Amino acid sequence: MSSIRTKKTSNNNGSTSSSDGQRTTTIRNSIDATSLAAWMVRQPALTDLFFNSNVGPHDNKSQLEDHLDIRQFGFGQSNPTYLLTIKSETRSDLGHMNNAAIQLVLRRKPNKVAHPTSHALHREYRVLESLTRYNQQLVESGEESNFDKSVPIPHPYAYCKDVSVIGAEFYIMEYVKGRIFVDPRMPSMISQEERVEAYRDAIRVLANIHNAPWWSIGLEKHGGRADRKNGAKNDPTYVERQLQRLLQVASKQSELIRSTGKHQDMEQVEQSLHQMAQKLHRHASDCPNGFGLLHGDYKIDNLIFHPTKPKVIAVLDWELSTMGDGYCDLANLCMMYFMPAIEKGWGIAGFGDMNLKGTGIPTRDQVVSNYCKNSQYHYQSLKQKQLPPLSPTASTSMTIRPANYDEAKAWAGFYLSFLFFKNCVIVHGVAQRASSGVASSAMAHRVAKLLPEMIRMTWKVLDEYPPPIDYQGKDDNNVGVSKL
Repeated sequence: MSSIRTKKTSNNNGSTSSSDGQRTTTIRNSIDATSLAAWMVRQPALTDLFFNSNVGPHDNKSQLEDHLDIRQFGFGQSNPTYLLTIKSETRSDLGHMNNAAIQLVLRRKPNKVAHPTSHALHREYRVLESLTRYNQQLVESGEESNFDKSVPIPHPYAYCKDVSVIGAEFYIMEYVKGRIFVDPRMPSMISQEERVEAYRDAIRVLANIHNAPWWSIGLEKHGGRADRKNGAKNDPTYVERQLQRLLQVASKQSELIRSTGKHQDMEQVEQSLHQMAQKLHRHASDCPNGFGLLHGDYKIDNLIFHPTKPKVIAVLDWELSTMGDGYCDLANLCMMYFMPAIEKGWGIAGFGDMNLKGTGIPTRDQVVSNYCKNSQYHYQSLKQKQLPPLSPTASTSMTIRPANYDEAKAWAGFYLSFLFFKNCVIVHGVAQRASSGVASSAMAHRVAKLLPEMIRMTWKVLDEYPPPIDYQGKDDNNVGVSKL
């Protein structure tokens, strides 16, 4: 993940600081630096960055390689992510560069992928490109002066589909200097007021994502579901489709785990995942099923905050982005209210038993309420003025249904349950990669051991926060019998 690299520190209460999300380690997933350097000097966007001109340094591959330092970020469980530093002493070798060293971020697919649609870096890169153009469009139109609709992201520079370069597809993007809070309590923020503003801005940015006019910014085919404007009557809902796909991913992950011979208790895990999916599926056809651009994994540790201000300056990790129901992203953010504190070591940090009063951290109900207010604000603004499309074939007549507080509150438990199930599949994937020796995070083996705990937590949320519909007449199909 991209951010400022600082020394790891600890707070008086033993929790980790914002620097932990930026910590790098030596390379755990190897990269061929020679091949990478040869590819980099052939990319116009990167050579422009190096030289401030359109002349590519085709004969400077060796100089770039000699002064290219590669470190791997320690945080993040999915795609291996690296910090590339082109040391300042190469300026005289490579051309007219700035006085400071250039730093970039490289994200690559893991060597082994459980499902063809997993680790969709091409999707992530396409979203970054489209949102970059959208943000620029807002600036040029003057729209951002009314109220900030922009989606802050790192600038994408170049994508490589050729797996022969470093062994997997990858892309290079901007290195954004700031703070990543792996602990949602944000202990290093100095005041209650700062946390109030930081969370307010995080919720604002989430609403901005969901209300981006995807139909006019080049995302008409994003996620393969752009034809389902708001869902035809007989079409499966977004959650229904996701449940089917997640079970396919989990099945393939289990197959890969069994091939390693490290599959203790895997049958019980698989059984629980299928039972949870069946229970969720019975309600999924009746959920609100909104439609818009989704981030796919929106949470505090996927945001970069300004180095000194309580403002989001970049949203990271768009590999799960698609078109679908915005309440899923909202629920993903709200999982922190149910997760143990970071000291527990679950990999997904929450507030634990913390008393939020006086901390500046909003309650879960306040998060939902503020999100809906921002969504309504977007809706009113969009009705007043439509931005011109970036594509000549794009529509200018689309609208996005605004979030409704009563609806969001009533269905909050269902979406939370679904997101907990989804994260069980994600942790299951971490276990698969750890067993195969291709895990991207330094903590992968520790996180993988938490799968039974995640399954227990999912059942707890399913039982305690049912959807707002009486399903007594529906056949349970023996769902819920086996709980780890």
